Amino acid sequence: MRNLSARLLVVQRRFTNFANDAAIVLAIFVVVLAAIENRKPDFVVDDGHFYLLEGQLLPAHLLIAALLTALLVLLRYFISKQKQLEFMSGRDGLTTLLNRSAFDEKIGEYLRLHPAARGSFVMLDIDNFKLINDVYGHDIGDQVLVTLALNMESTLGPEAIICRNGGDEFCAFVPGVSTDRVMNLANLHQVFSAKDQQYPFSISLGYVCYPRQAFSVADALAKADLALYVVKDEGKNGWREYEESMTKADRRQFGFTLREVADNLPVSFFICQAEGSREILFANQSLLELLGFKDFADLVEFTAGRLLNLVYPGDRALIDLQMNEDVKTSQQPRFLSCRLLGRDGGHKHVFSKSRLVEDDRYGKVFYVTLSLQADYKLTKEN
Repeated sequence: MRNLSARLLVVQRRFTNFANDAAIVLAIFVVVLAAIENRKPDFVVDDGHFYLLEGQLLPAHLLIAALLTALLVLLRYFISKQKQLEFMSGRDGLTTLLNRSAFDEKIGEYLRLHPAARGSFVMLDIDNFKLINDVYGHDIGDQVLVTLALNMESTLGPEAIICRNGGDEFCAFVPGVSTDRVMNLANLHQVFSAKDQQYPFSISLGYVCYPRQAFSVADALAKADLALYVVKDEGKNGWREYEESMTKADRRQFGFTLREVADNLPVSFFICQAEGSREILFANQSLLELLGFKDFADLVEFTAGRLLNLVYPGDRALIDLQMNEDVKTSQQPRFLSCRLLGRDGGHKHVFSKSRLVEDDRYGKVFYVTLSLQADYKLTKEN
């Protein structure tokens, strides 16, 4: 029903826009025709021809009016497009928020007009956004960005100056002494839709009060950014106001992304659902290289996304039984020995250590690390 309502709304908007454009074109035509005749046109029909009451033949006037109307409509169209391009040149193409250069210009203009202005500078980003992209795909990632942008606009209010700073990072200036709107955004329950289900996502937010805690826009944004990364250091999904005790050293450990850490750990691991089809949700680069897959998409294609299709056929029944037992008893960690298929058709003997975890998005999942049994080599199956 939600999707049907959305489609009906789109159709309604398109029809309204078409009706407005048609009304404008008709109005232009009537005005032009009236100008040609130098009076309000009155028409009569005689033998299938249109005539003015004065007896003048109308088709020639209609043609001239139509040509002039077309020229005026084209002029209106080009003026509209020019304004649209000027508008979008300062906007982020995905969220339509201000881009960073337009944000800086807008803030500068606002403070010049309001030299005594007070407000909050905010920096925020989406927690584990790279993981959202990896698990759900970039289309869903884009949807999350748009959802957050809309939530920022509705929560921070029409006076707020908001921009997408790049990637999943956003910044804003919220005029006023009160920080209530900033707190409302920080505590807002954020959700996105994927596969006909809704999933929560969270943000980390830092802010600074201007001019009480910062002497310039650049200083305010730097301090809000510092507060943001203190939040991330404390576990994400929260907010902090800038404090003088915060230092640049607090940011050092964030030089590595979650994906970089996962791919460069000296261990192979993957994540899969514990029940149902046991969909493979994530595999790091070390595991892909161990089994000869060029990337995660290659692994998913080879296994149809299911863990048991990665297990050597002779071991599948045992692994399935043991995983069912782990889910039932919540035993962990579990140490197993099994064979996994390689991309070239061979298999490798591995030791695995698994941990059962309850996840908000997927329910019960297994986190599994692998180590190669050194006394076995990759063998070909005939």
